Amino acid sequence: MDGNTSDDTVRLTSRGVVAGLPKGAEPGPPGRPAGPPEGRLARRMLLVGLLAGSGIGGAFVLWQAAPPQPGTGQATGTPAIRVDGPPAVATTPIVLADPPLATEAEIASAWPAARSMVRLKENPRVFVLLFTSLEEQGAALNRMAALIEKAGLPRDRLLEDGELAAAIARSGDTAATWYLGHDYAGADLARFFNLAERDGIRLNALELWVRDRFEEARALTPAGTEVALVSVPNPDTRLDAPARAAILRHEIGHGHFFTRPDLAAHVLRVWRERFTEQERAAIAGFLAREGYDPSNERLMANEAMAYLLFTPDPRFFDAHHVGMAGPALERLRATMRDGLPLP
Repeated sequence: MDGNTSDDTVRLTSRGVVAGLPKGAEPGPPGRPAGPPEGRLARRMLLVGLLAGSGIGGAFVLWQAAPPQPGTGQATGTPAIRVDGPPAVATTPIVLADPPLATEAEIASAWPAARSMVRLKENPRVFVLLFTSLEEQGAALNRMAALIEKAGLPRDRLLEDGELAAAIARSGDTAATWYLGHDYAGADLARFFNLAERDGIRLNALELWVRDRFEEARALTPAGTEVALVSVPNPDTRLDAPARAAILRHEIGHGHFFTRPDLAAHVLRVWRERFTEQERAAIAGFLAREGYDPSNERLMANEAMAYLLFTPDPRFFDAHHVGMAGPALERLRATMRDGLPLP
């Protein structure tokens, strides 16, 4: 992102995410054990033993509860999730208002029957876009990622379809896996749609659907206050249910940063005043390796907060990602958490 906006992703990018060992799962360099594959939240993860399910269709039924996992498996050196047999179908569909108000836990344990938007109960200025697949999510949000956050791409105009496809191909990902989760501040979304109108960019149907949801979110919040839109797709053979929950939590962390000025001020103060230069360099180095712009201080602070406090899955982030000992990383977590205004 440019220096005037805050970061919007984990974007849970997913280079090499397939059923099997992804990129990054190879043994690490000497002195560092081969362990959970590194990755921008969901990049280069091992996504194995997957949950698959469909929502219940019909009027007024927005989603169904995801069944609990009966067990887990463990692949050598890498966490894995295994489910024995097909998931059970929920017998009682959840009937929700439009847009529904739901807790993070409720969102994490439910999969949408169709793309939809819910409002986070813990912070009603955060709206969660629920997509039925990675493909659907990518078609809706990749062009926004290119404008707002992806390194090396223009910040003053939208990419045409061919340019976007070329940028994704250069990254080594596909349109489905360029990002596994997205998060955007309302100001950035407004700029995206204004540029599309200014330049006559023809948006696809899913991008127009996001525009409508953004307008709906703004209409539901007081004038002059910021909103955030974050997203997750349904689990599939590339994305297990625990990974989806981790993506959701990380993106919600960014949603709080975008919509809570007091929280954002705390995060920036801790980044500037309480982390040492060496600690900032270690985190910024990790983020730079994952494609973030280290010259954007606000982005660095926002991502540091989201990784430290809202990314519990060690497949996404742990001490070895930043070259620290475990206790040192835990001290950073405690420092960031100390005085944090709770959502």
